Amino acid sequence: MLDQWTLFQYNLGIWQGSFTTFNQQLQLQHVQPSELTLALAPSGVSIELSLLFWSEQQHQPVAPPMAEPVKRISQSFSNLSSELCFFSTGSFCRGSLFIASFPQAWSRPYAEFGFLNGPRRHRLVLLWDGAGHLDRIILIREFRAGSSAVECPPLQANQLLGDWRCDINSPGDGLRLEADDLEQWIFLPDGGAFLAPLQIDPNQTFRIEALWVSSPTRLERITRRYGDNGALTSVDHQLLIR
Repeated sequence: MLDQWTLFQYNLGIWQGSFTTFNQQLQLQHVQPSELTLALAPSGVSIELSLLFWSEQQHQPVAPPMAEPVKRISQSFSNLSSELCFFSTGSFCRGSLFIASFPQAWSRPYAEFGFLNGPRRHRLVLLWDGAGHLDRIILIREFRAGSSAVECPPLQANQLLGDWRCDINSPGDGLRLEADDLEQWIFLPDGGAFLAPLQIDPNQTFRIEALWVSSPTRLERITRRYGDNGALTSVDHQLLIR
Protein backbone atom coordinates (compact mmCIF):
# COMPACT_ATOMS: atom_id res chain seq x y z
CA MET A 1 0.00 0.00 0.00
CA LEU A 2 1.32 3.44 -0.91
CA ASP A 3 1.89 5.91 1.90
CA GLN A 4 -0.16 9.08 2.33
CA TRP A 5 2.63 11.37 1.13
CA THR A 6 2.92 9.48 -2.16
CA LEU A 7 -0.85 9.54 -2.69
CA PHE A 8 -0.90 13.29 -2.03
CA GLN A 9 1.55 13.72 -4.91
CA TYR A 10 -0.99 12.32 -7.38
CA ASN A 11 -2.55 15.80 -7.08
CA LEU A 12 0.56 17.76 -8.08
CA GLY A 13 0.16 20.21 -10.94
CA ILE A 14 -1.74 23.33 -11.93
CA TRP A 15 -5.52 23.10 -11.57
CA GLN A 16 -7.72 25.77 -13.15
CA GLY A 17 -11.40 26.04 -12.33
CA SER A 18 -13.86 27.72 -10.02
CA PHE A 19 -15.37 27.74 -6.53
CA THR A 20 -19.19 27.82 -6.71
CA THR A 21 -21.02 28.64 -3.47
CA PHE A 22 -24.62 27.56 -2.84
CA ASN A 23 -26.85 28.08 0.17
CA GLN A 24 -28.66 25.24 1.95
CA GLN A 25 -31.44 25.34 -0.67
CA LEU A 26 -28.80 24.91 -3.40
CA GLN A 27 -29.41 28.45 -4.65
CA LEU A 28 -26.35 29.89 -6.39
CA GLN A 29 -24.66 32.63 -4.35
CA HIS A 30 -21.56 33.35 -6.41
CA VAL A 31 -18.82 31.80 -8.53
CA GLN A 32 -15.13 32.61 -8.18
CA PRO A 33 -12.55 31.59 -10.82
CA SER A 34 -9.48 29.94 -9.31
CA GLU A 35 -6.08 28.47 -10.07
CA LEU A 36 -4.44 26.02 -7.68
CA THR A 37 -0.80 25.02 -7.96
CA LEU A 38 0.58 22.07 -5.99
CA ALA A 39 4.32 21.64 -6.47
CA LEU A 40 6.95 19.49 -4.82
CA ALA A 41 9.67 21.68 -3.31
CA PRO A 42 13.21 21.20 -4.70
CA SER A 43 14.19 19.60 -1.39
CA GLY A 44 11.49 16.97 -1.87
CA VAL A 45 10.42 17.28 1.76
CA SER A 46 7.46 19.61 1.32
CA ILE A 47 4.63 20.36 -1.09
CA GLU A 48 3.92 24.01 -1.81
CA LEU A 49 0.36 25.21 -2.39
CA SER A 50 -0.53 28.44 -4.18
CA LEU A 51 -4.20 29.31 -4.68
CA LEU A 52 -5.30 32.32 -6.74
CA PHE A 53 -8.81 33.77 -6.82
CA TRP A 54 -10.31 36.24 -9.28
CA SER A 55 -13.32 38.50 -8.81
CA GLU A 56 -16.63 36.86 -7.95
CA GLN A 57 -19.17 36.33 -10.72
CA GLN A 58 -22.90 35.72 -10.47
CA HIS A 59 -23.27 33.09 -13.15
CA GLN A 60 -21.97 29.78 -14.42
CA PRO A 61 -19.98 28.99 -16.51
CA VAL A 62 -17.39 31.49 -15.44
CA ALA A 63 -15.69 33.86 -17.84
CA PRO A 64 -11.93 33.26 -18.17
CA PRO A 65 -9.93 35.47 -15.76
CA MET A 66 -8.48 38.51 -17.49
CA ALA A 67 -7.35 40.78 -14.65
CA GLU A 68 -4.97 40.24 -11.77
CA PRO A 69 -6.15 37.86 -9.04
CA VAL A 70 -7.88 39.50 -6.08
CA LYS A 71 -6.69 36.99 -3.48
CA ARG A 72 -3.69 34.72 -3.00
CA ILE A 73 -3.28 31.89 -0.49
CA SER A 74 0.01 30.08 0.13
CA GLN A 75 0.62 27.02 2.26
CA SER A 76 3.43 24.54 2.77
CA PHE A 77 2.89 20.86 3.64
CA SER A 78 5.79 18.97 5.21
CA ASN A 79 3.55 16.56 7.09
CA LEU A 80 -0.14 15.74 6.86
CA SER A 81 -2.79 16.61 9.43
CA SER A 82 -4.76 13.81 11.07
CA GLU A 83 -7.87 15.44 9.58
CA LEU A 84 -6.63 14.66 6.05
CA CYS A 85 -6.82 11.20 4.46
CA PHE A 86 -5.77 10.16 0.94
CA PHE A 87 -6.94 7.06 -0.91
CA SER A 88 -5.49 4.78 -3.58
CA THR A 89 -6.88 6.90 -6.45
CA GLY A 90 -5.34 10.11 -5.11
CA SER A 91 -8.77 11.25 -3.96
CA PHE A 92 -9.01 12.51 -0.40
CA CYS A 93 -11.21 13.83 2.36
CA ARG A 94 -10.81 15.85 5.51
CA GLY A 95 -13.08 17.30 8.14
CA SER A 96 -13.94 17.66 11.79
CA LEU A 97 -12.59 14.83 13.95
CA PHE A 98 -14.95 15.68 16.80
CA ILE A 99 -18.20 17.64 17.02
CA ALA A 100 -19.05 18.89 20.51
CA SER A 101 -22.48 18.57 22.13
CA PHE A 102 -22.71 22.12 23.45
CA PRO A 103 -23.26 25.02 21.02
CA GLN A 104 -20.74 27.27 22.76
CA ALA A 105 -18.04 24.67 22.20
CA TRP A 106 -18.73 24.10 18.51
CA SER A 107 -16.04 25.00 16.06
CA ARG A 108 -18.14 25.04 12.92
CA PRO A 109 -18.22 21.44 11.65
CA TYR A 110 -16.97 20.91 8.12
CA ALA A 111 -16.22 18.19 5.60
CA GLU A 112 -14.26 18.32 2.36
CA PHE A 113 -14.25 15.63 -0.31
CA GLY A 114 -11.75 15.71 -3.16
CA PHE A 115 -12.09 13.33 -6.12
CA LEU A 116 -9.32 12.88 -8.68
CA ASN A 117 -9.51 11.16 -12.06
CA GLY A 118 -6.86 11.93 -14.66
CA PRO A 119 -7.01 15.61 -15.69
CA ARG A 120 -10.07 16.31 -13.52
CA ARG A 121 -10.71 17.09 -9.88
CA HIS A 122 -14.18 17.41 -8.35
CA ARG A 123 -14.20 18.80 -4.82
CA LEU A 124 -17.00 19.50 -2.38
CA VAL A 125 -16.85 21.48 0.87
CA LEU A 126 -19.77 21.38 3.32
CA LEU A 127 -19.89 23.96 6.12
CA TRP A 128 -22.23 23.99 9.12
CA ASP A 129 -22.80 27.01 11.36
CA GLY A 130 -22.17 27.13 15.11
CA ALA A 131 -25.63 25.73 15.84
CA GLY A 132 -25.10 22.73 13.58
CA HIS A 133 -27.20 23.87 10.61
CA LEU A 134 -25.84 23.21 7.13
CA ASP A 135 -24.87 26.69 6.02
CA ARG A 136 -22.87 26.60 2.78
CA ILE A 137 -22.15 24.16 -0.02
CA ILE A 138 -19.05 24.88 -2.09
CA LEU A 139 -18.50 22.95 -5.33
CA ILE A 140 -14.99 23.16 -6.78
CA ARG A 141 -14.53 22.07 -10.39
CA GLU A 142 -10.90 21.84 -11.50
CA PHE A 143 -9.14 20.96 -14.76
CA ARG A 144 -5.46 20.24 -15.19
CA ALA A 145 -3.84 23.15 -17.03
CA GLY A 146 -3.28 22.40 -20.71
CA SER A 147 -5.69 19.48 -20.82
CA SER A 148 -8.82 19.25 -22.96
CA ALA A 149 -10.91 17.85 -20.09
CA VAL A 150 -14.53 18.97 -19.88
CA GLU A 151 -17.11 19.14 -17.13
CA CYS A 152 -19.27 16.10 -16.42
CA PRO A 153 -23.06 16.39 -16.94
CA PRO A 154 -25.22 17.18 -13.89
CA LEU A 155 -25.92 13.95 -12.03
CA GLN A 156 -29.41 12.46 -11.96
CA ALA A 157 -30.66 9.68 -9.71
CA ASN A 158 -31.45 7.27 -12.54
CA GLN A 159 -27.77 7.23 -13.55
CA LEU A 160 -26.94 5.54 -10.25
CA LEU A 161 -29.62 2.86 -10.19
CA GLY A 162 -28.62 -0.77 -10.48
CA ASP A 163 -25.55 -2.83 -9.71
CA TRP A 164 -22.01 -1.55 -9.24
CA ARG A 165 -19.01 -3.75 -8.54
CA CYS A 166 -15.80 -2.84 -6.75
CA ASP A 167 -12.78 -2.03 -8.84
CA ILE A 168 -10.03 -4.64 -8.55
CA ASN A 169 -7.97 -2.28 -6.37
CA SER A 170 -10.88 -1.20 -4.16
CA PRO A 171 -11.80 -3.34 -1.14
CA GLY A 172 -15.33 -4.16 -0.05
CA ASP A 173 -18.52 -5.48 -1.55
CA GLY A 174 -20.33 -4.24 -4.60
CA LEU A 175 -23.34 -1.97 -4.40
CA ARG A 176 -26.90 -2.12 -5.63
CA LEU A 177 -28.77 1.19 -5.63
CA GLU A 178 -32.56 1.46 -5.65
CA ALA A 179 -34.62 4.64 -5.99
CA ASP A 180 -35.45 4.59 -2.26
CA ASP A 181 -31.75 4.65 -1.40
CA LEU A 182 -31.33 8.02 -3.10
CA GLU A 183 -34.29 9.96 -1.70
CA GLN A 184 -32.20 12.04 0.73
CA TRP A 185 -29.34 12.71 -1.66
CA ILE A 186 -28.63 16.14 -3.13
CA PHE A 187 -27.46 16.06 -6.76
CA LEU A 188 -24.94 18.51 -8.13
CA PRO A 189 -23.47 19.76 -11.40
CA ASP A 190 -20.37 17.99 -12.72
CA GLY A 191 -21.55 14.48 -11.83
CA GLY A 192 -21.56 14.91 -8.06
CA ALA A 193 -23.93 14.19 -5.19
CA PHE A 194 -23.86 14.17 -1.41
CA LEU A 195 -25.79 12.99 1.62
CA ALA A 196 -25.47 15.00 4.84
CA PRO A 197 -27.61 16.08 7.81
CA LEU A 198 -29.16 19.52 7.42
CA GLN A 199 -28.96 19.73 11.22
CA ILE A 200 -26.17 17.90 13.04
CA ASP A 201 -27.04 16.31 16.37
CA PRO A 202 -23.72 15.10 17.80
CA ASN A 203 -25.60 12.89 20.28
CA GLN A 204 -26.83 10.69 17.45
CA THR A 205 -24.87 8.66 14.93
CA PHE A 206 -24.76 10.15 11.46
CA ARG A 207 -22.75 10.03 8.25
CA ILE A 208 -21.59 12.50 5.63
CA GLU A 209 -21.11 11.01 2.20
CA ALA A 210 -20.15 12.30 -1.24
CA LEU A 211 -19.74 10.66 -4.62
CA TRP A 212 -18.59 11.55 -8.10
CA VAL A 213 -19.62 9.86 -11.33
CA SER A 214 -16.75 10.86 -13.62
CA SER A 215 -18.03 8.59 -16.41
CA PRO A 216 -21.17 6.47 -16.91
CA THR A 217 -19.24 3.40 -15.72
CA ARG A 218 -17.16 4.88 -12.87
CA LEU A 219 -18.45 5.89 -9.44
CA GLU A 220 -16.24 6.92 -6.55
CA ARG A 221 -17.63 7.52 -3.08
CA ILE A 222 -16.28 8.57 0.31
CA THR A 223 -18.15 8.22 3.59
CA ARG A 224 -17.39 9.81 6.98
CA ARG A 225 -19.19 8.24 9.96
CA TYR A 226 -19.66 9.77 13.41
CA GLY A 227 -20.67 8.10 16.67
CA ASP A 228 -23.22 9.26 19.23
CA ASN A 229 -20.46 11.07 21.14
CA GLY A 230 -19.68 13.32 18.17
CA ALA A 231 -16.39 11.61 17.32
CA LEU A 232 -15.38 10.46 13.86
CA THR A 233 -15.46 6.65 13.88
CA SER A 234 -14.50 5.72 10.31
CA VAL A 235 -13.73 6.97 6.82
CA ASP A 236 -14.53 4.64 3.93
CA HIS A 237 -13.62 4.88 0.25
CA GLN A 238 -14.87 2.85 -2.69
CA LEU A 239 -14.18 2.92 -6.41
CA LEU A 240 -17.06 1.21 -8.21
CA ILE A 241 -17.44 0.31 -11.88
CA ARG A 242 -19.92 -1.35 -14.21
